Amino acid sequence: MRTEPPDRSMTSPGDDGDLVPVTFVSSHAREGGAEQYLSLLLARLPEGWVREVVVLEDGPLVVELRAAGHPVTVIPTSPRLPGILRSAAALRGRLRAAPDGVVHANGFKAALVSVVAGLGLRAPVVWVKHDFSYDGPRARLVAGRCARVIGVSEAVTRALGAAANGKVHVVPNAIAPVAVDPDEGRRRLLAELPPGTRAVVTLVGRLEPNKGHRELFAVAPELAARVPALRIAFVGGDHPSLPAYAEGLRREAAARRLPVSFLGRRVDAVELIAGSDAVVIPSVVTPSGIGRESFSYVGLEAMSVGTPVVAYADGGLPELVGPCGELVEPGDREALAEALVRVVTDEARRARLAACGRARSAERFSLERMVEETKERYREAANGGR
Repeated sequence: MRTEPPDRSMTSPGDDGDLVPVTFVSSHAREGGAEQYLSLLLARLPEGWVREVVVLEDGPLVVELRAAGHPVTVIPTSPRLPGILRSAAALRGRLRAAPDGVVHANGFKAALVSVVAGLGLRAPVVWVKHDFSYDGPRARLVAGRCARVIGVSEAVTRALGAAANGKVHVVPNAIAPVAVDPDEGRRRLLAELPPGTRAVVTLVGRLEPNKGHRELFAVAPELAARVPALRIAFVGGDHPSLPAYAEGLRREAAARRLPVSFLGRRVDAVELIAGSDAVVIPSVVTPSGIGRESFSYVGLEAMSVGTPVVAYADGGLPELVGPCGELVEPGDREALAEALVRVVTDEARRARLAACGRARSAERFSLERMVEETKERYREAANGGR
């Protein structure tokens, strides 16, 4: 996550009269997309909208938000029912002390705790649904108790059913404007790769099975045979809970002499994306739905800096990428390889996709639009859903 001071300039006429004080509840405090979203939103809400931020675990987000001047309370919460009830009781006391306004629940656990805390109180909950977690009866039950549900993509709202009729709005995520020099990004990227590298396909994400690193292992020999001096760059650190997986990837890449380089976690990841010929998102989804991309920040960053996206067409990726990338059927490795070869070897195609991606990211995924649409959902919840 990138720490930056709050930007209160993004206000609109009538902000003072329509102000809604919001208590924010976050499921997690890690370095993930949901946390990045919340940090960006809080930094750009006008003065008076942020009453308090309650985080259900300690972590980097807490440090970041406190450094930005936001009032933050940590209520450690286990996923088990007794922990949920204890945290709901603690949150309930805070909501009673501030009966006006609404609750922004950032994630499923936050929504569950907020809904239980608000029973019998006038504490309308706006649940921002970032992923497919707990889709099924639990998600529908929680959605039924919320005043509004914001989905970061239409895909994440499909499982909510009739209980959420009239309550669901899709407000896509956004990123801050990105200003990078693609030539400098290319220089940095090539400096990390073997001499003579001429084409680079980059996968950005922690080393964990669902990110699809082995999908690229499967097609790497074909890519190397068809595209001279091609290199696959993995940008992302080891998953702290899965060290054996990361080590296994490195051993296999070395044993098979695959054209793969592990660059680790990088603070200049966007610059490396800008210097790549393509960014690939070959996410692998388990039968239970784990790994499905609801909204890819990596994909949006790539589009915003003009790097074509090649991905499996699953979850929210088709909504994000639209006609501005190469999407293939999930799990179709042959099609994935063909798409990568097309993009990497066809300069005119890359230029068309780059221009399309820049325009789409600016038009559909601006921070101003995300903030204004989210504020409107707060107003509707505060007004009883009208």
